[in-house]
Amino acid sequence: MSESLQKEVSEFLMQGIELEGRTLEHSVAIRERSKEKYKQEWLDARLQLLAISAHLINQKDSIPGRTSVQISERLTLIMVFLQGAYATETLITEGQYIKATAALKQDLEILARIAEVKHDVAKQGRVPNVKYAPEGSQRFYGQLNDVAHPSNLELLQSLLGSRHHGDVHGVSYVPTFVEETAFGLYELHVWLLFEVVREHLLLFIEMYGEADAAMKKVVPWTLTTVDTLRRAGFTFAQDELSAP
Repeated sequence: MSESLQKEVSEFLMQGIELEGRTLEHSVAIRERSKEKYKQEWLDARLQLLAISAHLINQKDSIPGRTSVQISERLTLIMVFLQGAYATETLITEGQYIKATAALKQDLEILARIAEVKHDVAKQGRVPNVKYAPEGSQRFYGQLNDVAHPSNLELLQSLLGSRHHGDVHGVSYVPTFVEETAFGLYELHVWLLFEVVREHLLLFIEMYGEADAAMKKVVPWTLTTVDTLRRAGFTFAQDELSAP
């Protein structure tokens, strides 16, 4: 390859690097704005919930408990959710709202699948029935599906932001901060995280017993987290709180 051709190739490919660089730059700025705007209780509760599950994992790492096919499937689903929590939070907080809705939709499907497994109605290879998702979440599933579907052009454009140059108007090629959307998605993320951590607690009790030493620390932290969420405006049915 000649020196001139090599330079031409390098300059062409550099455009891709610069595009990702601009995206990253905007993402960092959006993250800062998002964190400034989020309710502190959301941030506190999210960290508390992750710490609860982390404590359960750390206390029983490589220590087998009671097991069954049902328990193994539920544990797998919970770990899939927890592994993706960082990615989901990043998508929301850095302005990737359309991608975030797809992740949240999958989180709802994970919770629905956990419930199907518990009720012995899960069908292998079939999409989980959202009617088994946490009560009240079905309307969110429909809304998330509307956004995640690539055929809803007008809705997609409203979440991408816009660029204006004189009389020319177009969609932005870098993420933009949309406060109302960020709030709604992040609040839903925290609620779904609460639901999966609750399932983790219930499963832990099945596997190791309610008297296990690890429960002595997580029970008060769970109550603290519930109080934190209540201050943020969350409400809870009594049966949501009684089991753990």
